[in-house]
Amino acid sequence: MKEDAVEMKGSRKIVMNFHLIQLDTFWCTQLNAYPQLTKTALKVLVPFATNYLCQSGFSTLLHFKSKAKNLSEPDEDMRVAISNKEPHCSMIIEKKQQQKSH
Repeated sequence: MKEDAVEMKGSRKIVMNFHLIQLDTFWCTQLNAYPQLTKTALKVLVPFATNYLCQSGFSTLLHFKSKAKNLSEPDEDMRVAISNKEPHCSMIIEKKQQQKSH
């Protein structure tokens, strides 16, 4: 693994990719060329990612349960708050039926 690390450090293309793309994506791209080193790196990175998501979700829950929001059922609000998906607002607005006048 030391030899692989030295070889990776000596490659300008690999070093440039390391600085340009996200860390987890970088290591996934290196899986075929450096399998042992990649697996070791990903084992180290995975606990941080899962801990971050847990902390982020807990922080969001505290926000919704605060006196300012006072929601008894924050499930749907939390799902939207911690999601990394962007809503398609224009599509939602188009599908929404306008209120009919009486």
